[in-house]
Amino acid sequence: MGLALIAAILFSLTAAAAPPQVDWLFPIGAQRGSEALAQIGGKFQWPLKTWVDDPGITITADAKKKGFFKITVTKGVTPGPHLVRFYDGNGTAPPRVFFVSKAPDVPEKEPNNEMLLPQAVDVLPAVVHGKLQSSGDVDSYRVKLKAGQIFIAQLDAYTAGVSMDALLLLRDHRGVKLAFNHDAHSLDPRLVWPCDRDGEYVLQVAAFKFPANSSSSFIGGANYVYRITLTNGPWIRHAWPHGAASTKGSVGLIGWNLKNTSAATPENSSRETIVAVDAANGPLRLPVTPWPQLAEHEPNDTNATAQLFAAPATISGRIDKPGDIDRFAFTAKKGARYRLDIDSFTLGFLLDARLSVENSAGKELTNNDDANKNRDPLLNWTAPAAGRFCAVVRSLLHKGGGEYFYTLKIHQPEPSFSATVAAPQFAINAGVTNEVKVTVNYLDGYKGKLTVAAKGLPKGVSAAPVIMEKKGTATLKLIAAKDAPPHNSPLTITITPEGKPATPATVALTSASVNNGVPQGFPDFIIPTSPHLWLSVLPAKPPAKKPKP
Repeated sequence: MGLALIAAILFSLTAAAAPPQVDWLFPIGAQRGSEALAQIGGKFQWPLKTWVDDPGITITADAKKKGFFKITVTKGVTPGPHLVRFYDGNGTAPPRVFFVSKAPDVPEKEPNNEMLLPQAVDVLPAVVHGKLQSSGDVDSYRVKLKAGQIFIAQLDAYTAGVSMDALLLLRDHRGVKLAFNHDAHSLDPRLVWPCDRDGEYVLQVAAFKFPANSSSSFIGGANYVYRITLTNGPWIRHAWPHGAASTKGSVGLIGWNLKNTSAATPENSSRETIVAVDAANGPLRLPVTPWPQLAEHEPNDTNATAQLFAAPATISGRIDKPGDIDRFAFTAKKGARYRLDIDSFTLGFLLDARLSVENSAGKELTNNDDANKNRDPLLNWTAPAAGRFCAVVRSLLHKGGGEYFYTLKIHQPEPSFSATVAAPQFAINAGVTNEVKVTVNYLDGYKGKLTVAAKGLPKGVSAAPVIMEKKGTATLKLIAAKDAPPHNSPLTITITPEGKPATPATVALTSASVNNGVPQGFPDFIIPTSPHLWLSVLPAKPPAKKPKP
């Protein structure tokens, strides 16, 4: 037997024992109500099976063509990001993001590197699915626009787990640069340009390496995939206020080319509501709070002119210009404990906020600018006396403008708990015990027993629930019987208070663990957390061979 054949057999045996490695998925989305073909790259046995978080999305392997899948998306699937897994008898790859869009798909067609020979995208809105094939690759797309239209191009790659730092550049037919965007919020760009004359325009796409190195050249390769939503029609940027109350109401709509400037919000007791809007990037997902949603009113720069409100409340505001300061006045009782929390960076806006509390004389009592390694601030504050106080919001960097929106939540925190796991999937061999560690936090004085349990365990696998009475780590011992059959399926870990419904533990989904020199980095997936865990039951390991004497 030749050395090459021996090496091939050893590699095959090693690969068969390893879970699939999926380095890229292309395209990373499809229009609802359509069928598409997709391909993956990496190291895996064929064919692979798939799981998707929405039953309206099916991804079926082509048994005759390794790495290729048929994707079907029904019309009823909610547009937006979804999670997909690829797995086989050896385990699962980590979840990947797959987008469902309202606009038609346009696959990239090479060659389109040259600005003078771009690929035509004749109908807008559209979603272009492209790949930067090799180092130095620049993809060019031609669109037709009319004077008065606002053109929007938003690229998704980095927040879908693609490690690249993309840019968008718009030129006229002569090659003159008209607009440019590099980072809109994460490393993914969004370009917005008001067209001043009828004509044909060229949008160009390129990317730098992430994490960055000393080279300034554009990168490319099989895994540098992207999608760009292009439109000269309605595009929703955000709501005003930025959230919805649990009762029926309405919100204003802020964006470009919008036909409607408001939308009704239904009664909703969950944490999020979905509002249908006529826009290429709809629907609108809004957080829900049980207390009123308010909007900032100027002038409120000084302690004397601070906007009055009654806590608890959520206030949507904006630092309109450099130097702008927003103050909100409320009355507190002595010893009352409040939580003041700002969301801006996490909502995709640019404000690096500084949050403080002043007394009625304007004296600052406490402040914060970054909390828990996040760019947004949070304060836990106890009123030292009864009276009037002000929550003060300003830019830490003394900046302001159209993208410096924020949401300020002020309330008295109620006891609660949270639970997280460190990994999105787990594996266990037949006849073996594995541990799943669940970090349980008791928040704001929560008291009581919590039962941590694994739900959806397959035949032959058991795990005794763990009772928690204080914060700490719950260790679930997954015990697989010697005859446990191979299995792959979703796993849910629940936390159940006495006499109350269970809630699932979640896992953080990150696109990269490197911050690239950016404060706090841009680590979040477009889906930041998920309760969708996974369990693989693998065959029993063969007994170790005894060394020959």
